[in-house]
Amino acid sequence: MEALKPGPLSHITVLDFTWVLAGPHATKTLTDMGAKVFKIEHYKNGTNERHQALQVEKNGITQCSYHLHLNRGKKSLCVNLKHPRGIALIHGLIQKSDIIVENFAPGVMERLKLDYESVKKIKPDIIYCSISAWGHWGPNTHKPGYDAIAQAASGWVGLTSTHVGAPVAIGDTTASMHACTAMLAALVHRMLTGQGQNIDISLVDCLFSVHETSFPAYWISEAVGKPFIMPRTSKQSPTSSPYGVYTGKNGSISIALLSDNRWPELVDLMGPGYEWLKTDPRTIDLAARCKSDNVRLVHDALDAWVLSQDSVEEAERKLEATGIPCCRVKSIEELATTDPHIGAREMRMSMDQPFLGPVKMYGSPLKFSETPAGIRGYAPFLGEHNREVLITELRYTEEEIETLYQEDVLYQTPEVEKLPEELKKMGK
Repeated sequence: MEALKPGPLSHITVLDFTWVLAGPHATKTLTDMGAKVFKIEHYKNGTNERHQALQVEKNGITQCSYHLHLNRGKKSLCVNLKHPRGIALIHGLIQKSDIIVENFAPGVMERLKLDYESVKKIKPDIIYCSISAWGHWGPNTHKPGYDAIAQAASGWVGLTSTHVGAPVAIGDTTASMHACTAMLAALVHRMLTGQGQNIDISLVDCLFSVHETSFPAYWISEAVGKPFIMPRTSKQSPTSSPYGVYTGKNGSISIALLSDNRWPELVDLMGPGYEWLKTDPRTIDLAARCKSDNVRLVHDALDAWVLSQDSVEEAERKLEATGIPCCRVKSIEELATTDPHIGAREMRMSMDQPFLGPVKMYGSPLKFSETPAGIRGYAPFLGEHNREVLITELRYTEEEIETLYQEDVLYQTPEVEKLPEELKKMGK
């Protein structure tokens, strides 16, 4: 993998106290954009991401897919935050940092005296971003929470016909991107005014705010005295048609057409048995097709037509030739290995991970013409950068660093000792 040019955040230093997904996903995004990110990990155990699925062993070293994806390009420091000298070390790094990110439960950073009010005394212009399930104020602040809890609390699970949560952690990832947006805005504000600030991001807030129609529909209808509750959704939209996933003989295909200009062409493609869709007042135009009483007519017709085709690939070919937006439902295996669009968009990249070899991972979805975002290094081993960061950033001597190891202030995993030889083999 060729080295990337400096990213848009190449002048920014981030102190990363995050774990699991919401926080690490945010700081990974900052890393991809070129920020220098110091990952502060739990003493001896390391961050939670190192212990998630899937774990593999090669060359006597166990590594985790979760960690490789979320912490690539970061610098790992393993510091005992219960030791005064560990906290003193952190205070030194705070003075060198532009941003601090943490996603512990409210109260954890206060107990360490690393909350915003404490940190601001060390670095007045610091940008301090906290991410949590419920946020740092409000009646539910004290409650523990994870992505699944946020999905339930924000109404997402309640929108589904079977009360099933999303198959990916939408609360964590949505909050992480809102956090990135807020941090970048805070950087602009600081550039203009010299003023830092505290940012409070809640998974529940973020998921609640991105409901597309349910709450806007309720509130506008409430204003005229007739609150409208959106029907629950399943594989097909309850308020738009055709819009959803339709099942064929060998799989499924997503079809969406929210305009009138190609509706006659779609009906012609479906064949003579569906001509009534052009003239029936319930399906004659988009406004009619999007009424909740009418959507089922279109969904049922599309279900029948897709099932009548030899395969979903054949249905997709015919729909694409007619200009109808569609895509068959693709498998993880296909997307992970051969899908040409994912490959062309550099979303399936390869990185050399020490002791493991070449491994594919996500590219960055952020595409810049002059300051590219992307993979800027392998995922670090626990405590790998203790010496490097203390020497380059804080001007510690080798003797001082060795003392910190002896006093149980710093820790590094045994494979760090093997890294120089492994990197030499890799040509690094």
